[in-house]
Amino acid sequence: MKKLFAIVIIFVLTIAGSAQEYQAGDHEMFLMPTAMTMPEGNSYLTDYELVLLNYTYAVTSTTHIGVFSLFPIVPEFLETITLGAKQNYYQSEKLNAAVWATYTPKASGLTLGGVFSFGPASNGFHVAISTMKGLEEDSNSWEMVYMLGYRYDVSQKVSLMAEYTNLSTGIDEGFNGLISIGVRFRGESISWDLAGLRPLEKTEGFLFAPLLKATFMF
Repeated sequence: MKKLFAIVIIFVLTIAGSAQEYQAGDHEMFLMPTAMTMPEGNSYLTDYELVLLNYTYAVTSTTHIGVFSLFPIVPEFLETITLGAKQNYYQSEKLNAAVWATYTPKASGLTLGGVFSFGPASNGFHVAISTMKGLEEDSNSWEMVYMLGYRYDVSQKVSLMAEYTNLSTGIDEGFNGLISIGVRFRGESISWDLAGLRPLEKTEGFLFAPLLKATFMF
C-alpha cells in the first residue's frame, strides 16, 4: 500500500502540469498528461473524485499554465496548492511533444517531465517520463516516474483508454506498476472518465480502485 500511496502522490504533482483539433480532455489520459494543448484563450477545470481540482489556462495554443489543489475542506488542504506549466514544442500529424513542470510552494516540491504523443488524439499512444524532488534539506534524491497510455475512440462520443505507471523505486523493489483501464465519454466542452486502477500483481481481496474524473472546457 505504501507503493500505491507514493504513486498517487506523484500523480497529483504530475496532473498540475498537464496542435490538432482539440476536444475537452485531450490534454491528458486518466492521470498522465499528453502533449496536446488547448487553443489560445481557452480554459479547463478538472475535478478528480470530487476532491482534487485543477484549473488550467491556455496562454497560447502551445502553452498551458495552471493551479492544482485538494478541495479546501480544511485549511491544511490549501498547503497542497501546486503551480504548473506545460509547453508543446513540436506538432505534426503523427507526433506531438511537450515538457511540463510543477512546483508546490509549501512542500518545496519540484516536478519536471516530458511526453511524446504518437498519432491523433482519437487513436494515440503516449509515452511520458518525469522526475520529482523535494527541495527540503533532507531530500537528496530524484524519483523517476514512467508512464504509458493508449486511447482508442470507438465512436464520436466514447473512447476506450488504458494507462500504465511505475516508479524508479518500484522497479528497484520488483513492483510491477499500476494499470488503469476505463472509458471516456466526450462532448463538445465536457468529458467524463470512469476507470479502474489496480497494481499489476496479486492482491488478496482487492480488484480495482475507482477513478472518476470530469473535465469542463470553457
